[in-house]
Amino acid sequence: MALVHEQRAHPDELRADLQRVYGIDLDHAMRGEHSPMHVAALVSQLPQDSRIRVVDEPDAEWTLTAVLLASILNALRGLMWGMSDKRRRGPQPKPVGPSWMTGTRSLQARAMPLDELLAELGKPRR
Repeated sequence: MALVHEQRAHPDELRADLQRVYGIDLDHAMRGEHSPMHVAALVSQLPQDSRIRVVDEPDAEWTLTAVLLASILNALRGLMWGMSDKRRRGPQPKPVGPSWMTGTRSLQARAMPLDELLAELGKPRR
């Protein structure tokens, strides 16, 4: 559902994704060269790092490979910093990677009374 809103709010990103990933020109699709169901199915299957997803969630562009490389880089930089002379080394290097790796992500939590939490958890799942 959120992706549908993003398509309306960011049409250029959707156009670029369809062209880059599937080679579909959105103008041709609008003229009937592709059915709306076909285009909708392709949009729903866009990769995690697609422009339409990254526009509101920058961490989406971090693929598994990039996260693993960032982890290796962070470990090596930390090792080199830790083994250097304590009197001559500078501040500890800042980690690179998505916000959950660098500590820059802020989570928004809402506190609620226990009875309200139990009522929320007791609702049927979809």
